[in-house]
Amino acid sequence: MIKHLIRLDFYAMKPLRKFIFSFIFIPIILGVVVDPGMSIMVTLTFMVFMLNIVFAITERSNFNKLYGVLPIKKSTNILSRYLFSLIAIGVTAIISFILFLILSVITKEGVDWIYGIQFLAISILIAILFISVQYPFYFKLDYAKASIMAILPYIVCFAIGIPLVNYLMNNQVFYRYIMSMVVYFRSNVLAFILIVLAISFLSVTFSYLLSRKIQKREFWR
Repeated sequence: MIKHLIRLDFYAMKPLRKFIFSFIFIPIILGVVVDPGMSIMVTLTFMVFMLNIVFAITERSNFNKLYGVLPIKKSTNILSRYLFSLIAIGVTAIISFILFLILSVITKEGVDWIYGIQFLAISILIAILFISVQYPFYFKLDYAKASIMAILPYIVCFAIGIPLVNYLMNNQVFYRYIMSMVVYFRSNVLAFILIVLAISFLSVTFSYLLSRKIQKREFWR
């Protein structure tokens, strides 16, 4: 059943194919003008936005009523959406990294593999944190309301987080600590990847369990 639900989500994304393919020029341009690593982050962030639109498509197509008619457990429905999203992020990560390699060859003398892998790991983590925060809203509320609620944490984060980071970076003790962490993780890529995987797993697991608990009743039997 989960496999069929995942296929249904991929089918729901078919109308977005042309828009997704046309978007690829934006990360290419940013990768050339700014930095090849930017192509990874922009591509993955864009995919998260596309994954959110799947909720709108399924709602508009009355898939939710179909879920209510079929003998589908709410946990199965939610799990399939998270697995679909993780698969989409994984495929996008592979494509974006290939794009990074191509842009690195074009714009630089060689490929900085450590930089690319670390940028890829950070970009994947950000994408997973995005869906982990947003998906409970989409499972609980209608798409229009959920879209507003889902963006609020990021507004608060930018309104408070950026000034706070700027303040802390002006603190010499904090700045030296951050730089020492950057140096450590640059020389210990495996440790960095393991930490990213652990945070990603915990955030997705918590988000999934929360979505199961608060999902609106018309989605399931």
